[in-house]
Amino acid sequence: MVQLLKCLWFIVVSFMIGGKVSAYSLVDRHNVSNSSEEYGYYNIYNKIDSLQKAFQTLETNGQRKNNILRQVLKSITEIDEHIEMSDERSQGPMVIQTIEKNDTAVGFTTKISGSYSSTSIIRGSTILYNGGNAYNGTVFKCPSPGLYLFHVTLFTDTLNGGIWIYKNTNRLFLAYGGTGAPQSHGASVSAALFLNLGDQVYLHPSSSTLTVKGESVFMGVKVN
Repeated sequence: MVQLLKCLWFIVVSFMIGGKVSAYSLVDRHNVSNSSEEYGYYNIYNKIDSLQKAFQTLETNGQRKNNILRQVLKSITEIDEHIEMSDERSQGPMVIQTIEKNDTAVGFTTKISGSYSSTSIIRGSTILYNGGNAYNGTVFKCPSPGLYLFHVTLFTDTLNGGIWIYKNTNRLFLAYGGTGAPQSHGASVSAALFLNLGDQVYLHPSSSTLTVKGESVFMGVKVN
């Protein structure tokens, strides 16, 4: 009987101890489970916080890029407006300053032709321009002091033929046709002369006879 009671008591104590151990095991497991869940939640919140910070960084960078793009677009727009204004100005009505005919400008141009002796003054055959009427068809008479430019172009088939430019009684410059077989020769000469009022400029042949062809020209103009 005593043995039986001891066995029963042992069973009861063992059961109680086992129950406590089981209870502690369940509590520990529950605590561990709660700790795991809390750690999992912490990781999730930590990741969410990291994602928010990354998003904020991206948003800040995006705003900076947008500001840069706005500045670039503004600059491009200003350049386009400047180009359009330049195009409008360039496409505006073009004003061409026309030079009206001024018959008071001193100068003349005439064709010369004919056959002449050494004592003859070469005459103008067709006067193309005679501003100031200072050229009378044979002689240019200076109407006002200044610098003048004269030019002669000679076409001739006369051997050793040429034309002298005279100022008053002074022989100054020669357009010489040259020598060679009988054929058309060409020559020209230009001269800048300062003339006083009443000075005369005209042309003389350089040889005893001279044939001047119609393509020849004599001209003069007041430069200053």
